[in-house]
This record gives sequence, C-alpha cells and structure tokens, in this order.
Amino acid sequence: MNGLKILNGGLQSSIQDAGRIGVSDIGLTQSGAMDELAFGYVQMLLGNAFNTATVEIALGGLSFEVKGKVCIALGGADMGCTINGKPVSMWETYNLIEGDTLSFGFASHGHFAYMGVVGGFQTPKSYGSFSTSIKESLGGVEGRKLMAGDFLACKPSQLKDKRYLKKEFIPNYDEEVHLRLVLGYQEALFDEVQKETFFNTVYTYKGEGDRMGYRLSGEKVVPKVNGILSEAICYGAVQIPIHGEPIVLLKERQTIGGYPKIGSVICTDCFKLAQVKAGGKVRFRVISQEEAQAEAQAFYRFFRF
Repeated sequence: MNGLKILNGGLQSSIQDAGRIGVSDIGLTQSGAMDELAFGYVQMLLGNAFNTATVEIALGGLSFEVKGKVCIALGGADMGCTINGKPVSMWETYNLIEGDTLSFGFASHGHFAYMGVVGGFQTPKSYGSFSTSIKESLGGVEGRKLMAGDFLACKPSQLKDKRYLKKEFIPNYDEEVHLRLVLGYQEALFDEVQKETFFNTVYTYKGEGDRMGYRLSGEKVVPKVNGILSEAICYGAVQIPIHGEPIVLLKERQTIGGYPKIGSVICTDCFKLAQVKAGGKVRFRVISQEEAQAEAQAFYRFFRF
C-alpha cells in the first residue's frame, strides 16, 4: 500500500478536516482543524479541496516512514521538522519516496502544525467528516489520536513543481493576540463596570485548555446571575463561569451549556487563539455582526477555490 507508517504519534496528532457540520442537534461536537488558516494553506499548496483529510500535530513529536511515493505540504507552528535527519522549512511542498522519514520536534512558537498529502488521507468518514473527535471516538483512525504502527493510506503522488507560500502570507504566531468579539444578547447580564473590566484586561493563557476551549486568567468578571438555562453554544462563544475568568469555546466544545456568555469571538480570530501557547496574552475588542460576517465570507471565499 502507498502511504505513511507512523513511527511516533507525538503528543496528540490526529486526522482532521474542516469539521463536522449540522450534527450538534444530536449532541455531536464540530471537531475539525483548530487553525483553519494554516490548514487551508496546506490544502492550497497541494491543490486539494479545502475540506481534505489532513494530519494535525499538537505541540509536536510525530514521525513517520514513507511507503511508496507521496507529496506532502507542511504548515502551521514550526516544530523543527526534518526529512531523513535534515532540517526543512514549513509552508512548502516536498516529494518523498520509499523509506524516507519525516520527524517533527516540538513547537517553539505556535501550537498546531498541519501535514497534508495530495488527495488527502484515505480514512473513513463519520457523520459526513474525516475529523477525529477523541472524546466521542469518531472519525480518523478508530476515533483516537495517532499511534506508532498506524498506517495512513493515500494515493501515490509527486508534484513536478516545488510550491511554497510567499513570505507575506506566512502568519506570525505572536505572544499577544487581539480577539474581535460580537456581543450577544446575554451582554445584558453584565453591567457596565464588568464589561469595562473585560475589554480592558490583558488576559493570560496559562495552558488551561484543549480542543474544547481555552480558559484565560486575569481580572474577574462577575455576571448578574450564576447560571442560565442550558442552551446551544456556538464556535467562539465566551463563557463566564462562576470563577469569573473567561473560557473561549473552540472546535470540540460541548453542544449546550448553562454559563452566561458575553459574546462570541469571530471564527478567524479563533484560529489565531488556537496557536497561542502557555504564557501568551489575549485582549478582546468589540466588532459588529456585519463586520464579522464579512470577515468569515472573505476567508471562505479565498480558500474554497
């Protein structure tokens, strides 16, 4: 068979695409690539459709051996990647042949890296998506993270031309990010003093988070109520639990929840937040719903070529 034999699955590597849409009504989470910008550039380099099965590497440690011929592209956090022991750059394509090995070290900046192949990996779909949801044991390879001995099948491929992302498009994984937020109807549960505190605090991400969401540490924000009736939760929703520190909910968020929400971070800024490592700083500012919609539409028009 043609594909990749996993030698080391790393801390948490998994198969992801753009996510599982339209299944929250039956209690399934969205899943999908945490940073769709890096994910999208990998697909573009390879000439793949946007929603193509790709390996997401969290923090690092993944390694594999090639069986047959494959063309890969790398994007996202720089993890000191090597091919046959020689350092290589992110945001480029590489033709690999039988016996070649590729290894990821560990990220110095950023959190997630992506490795795709021409045509994507041939893993089964579950509820319309290739994405792995570990907590629900869905998608990818047996609904779990990649492990040594796994084999990821793909079609034989070699690109005739070397492809790379132009420098001006390569994202910086800054240690401080500004998140644009659309206020929700529950902003009425926060008085003006609490809202001023929220928007004037520089929060710190201390590493308390996962694919479900990131908890931020900083000045406490106290809503007028301790809880609400549980209701559906959207991507990027900012919950304020009893402890007063905001939690930004991400790709594997729960489908319903009962904490007050001051608003929702726009999707393209959630991708930036996903790349923040422990110790990173986060600020919030308000954006209109119309601006948020225009930003999302422009992003997906660009990548869904």
